Amino acid sequence: MASYKSRAKKKIKRKIRKSPIVIAIVITLAILGALLLFFGDKLGLDFWKKKIKAEVPMPSDGEVMFHYIDVGQGDAILIMSKAGNILIDSGDIDSDSQKAFRNYLEAANVQSFEYVIFTHPDADHIGSADYVIENYLVKNVIMPSCQATTNVYERLMSAIDAKDVNLILIGENGEPSGYSFYLGSMLNTVIAPTKSFDDANQMSIVLKSTYGETSFMFTGDAEDKSEKEILSTWSAGDLKCDVLKVGHHGSSSSTTKAFLSAVSPKIAVISCGEGNDYGHPSREVLERLEAAGVTVYRTDILGTIVLKSDGKTVSLAKTDK
Repeated sequence: MASYKSRAKKKIKRKIRKSPIVIAIVITLAILGALLLFFGDKLGLDFWKKKIKAEVPMPSDGEVMFHYIDVGQGDAILIMSKAGNILIDSGDIDSDSQKAFRNYLEAANVQSFEYVIFTHPDADHIGSADYVIENYLVKNVIMPSCQATTNVYERLMSAIDAKDVNLILIGENGEPSGYSFYLGSMLNTVIAPTKSFDDANQMSIVLKSTYGETSFMFTGDAEDKSEKEILSTWSAGDLKCDVLKVGHHGSSSSTTKAFLSAVSPKIAVISCGEGNDYGHPSREVLERLEAAGVTVYRTDILGTIVLKSDGKTVSLAKTDK
């Protein structure tokens, strides 16, 4: 009896599979899927793409968006405007950081970068660097004139060579601090390194971006020695800005009182991983920022942080939490 029932079920399944109605439904679904995949945007049926893109604030005319991407214990900053994109660092080498970073670029519908800046060769800043070079149109790469012997650094340099990307080195045998470039009407000036150091952190590229009456500073992992050299090279007027990306994830070795006084930011962003092993950000730095009346946003608490400038004011566009 059991054998008979089994044979009967198989017959029914074969009939269903051969049924013209079932075949027609399968073919119709396949065609609809293909239409949605390849022509959904033209047909106005790309609702799933719109949902993904809606999670990433996009700049309107006259706006610049600064995305401090939550990549855990690392740095990755995406600057977007109608004139193009700038990337500063690419997160860590661990799989979670890479996934978060790459998914964000995809959701932001990024196709190319006018400039990619790798502040220094530590793994938590160049974790997906080779991926960026290999998968996006990158016109220029800016790096400090220092090297590393790590696999992630070697992959980055191989990718730059293979793609024949224009490489701009800052420091010895390269461009000096003060090197500048424009993204549309936004002026970007390399503040540091001003001299050579043996420590890669102290060699971090420090960039100031000025858009209209607003300005942003990005410090990589620059620490006290670099900050001291910056203060001796640049005036307080040159350094003052609205938003400071706090150096070295909020480590006590960065954001010295003298440097913070000269920069005098209204907003500080700290990029660090939740419950990280380094104790970042340090209580000392947080107290300095609080004493200076600075509004602090942290990726370990808020997730990805997006700030917006219209050239006159800076406002918070979005956080994940």
